[in-house]
Parts: sequence; C-alpha cells; structure tokens
Amino acid sequence: MPGVSVHLDQKTLDVVKAKSKTSHIPVSQIIRKAIEEYLSFDEKKAAKQRVLDALIKTKPLGGMKKWEEQHKERTSADADRR
Repeated sequence: MPGVSVHLDQKTLDVVKAKSKTSHIPVSQIIRKAIEEYLSFDEKKAAKQRVLDALIKTKPLGGMKKWEEQHKERTSADADRR
C-alpha cells in the first residue's frame, strides 16, 4: 500500500492513539477505516433515501405516526438490552 501523510491536531491524534492502544489496532488501520467510512457516506445516504422513499410511497407501516410509534418502541427495547 502506498504511504500517505496525514496531519492531525494533537487532540485527535491522542484520541486515535488511545483507541489504537485499547483495541490493539494499528493507528494506520483506524485512520484507513475512518477514511473508507467517510468515502462511503454518500452511498449510504443514497440507500437510506431509497428506503425512505419506498416507505413514504407505500406506507407499509401505517404512515409516519405508526412509524414513530414503532421506532420509539424499538429504541426503548434496544436501550433495555444493555
């Protein structure tokens, strides 16, 4: 893999180094994953929009009110799983 220099402010570098130490993952891998995630953001955003468009057009859950009720219930259930 070609080498690339990345300039980070000290605070960010300290956070990355701490994460590297606690997770036993090289700093370069953390930075590479962060860049890959950033680059895939537009693709994920477009996929989310397609799902939302489908939900809005077909209203399989009974519209926004039902959606919000189910989302609240699932969020509550997720919080209780910890």
